Amino acid sequence: MQTGEIIRVMLIVMGIVLFINMIFSLAKKRMKEQFCLVWGFISILLFISGILLHPDGLSQYISASGTVIIVMLSICVVWALFYLSIQISVLSRKNQELAMQVSLLNQENEWIMRELKETKEKVDAK
Repeated sequence: MQTGEIIRVMLIVMGIVLFINMIFSLAKKRMKEQFCLVWGFISILLFISGILLHPDGLSQYISASGTVIIVMLSICVVWALFYLSIQISVLSRKNQELAMQVSLLNQENEWIMRELKETKEKVDAK
């Protein structure tokens, strides 16, 4: 298999795998919708570029070992970015949940302070 064909197959496979992972991450609510939209767009672009591009002349410039290195680095970079997107989404959801809990605690604190003030006013009135 030539270098150009390896890169084409890698682009197609990476696009399909990214799209499937994006769908599962959205279904499991591990990734926010905005990130899923971006990753879906990237996966479709990878798939389409793998189908439409024909890099036949790359074997002159890149050896077989160079192709393997490029493929491995590309997979590592895409996986790391996908993982970071998931982690940012998880932290964002946790941050939103904490903000809701703080809001509820502030509301409860105001209610307790109001009750304490009313009780103090009743005691002072007697």
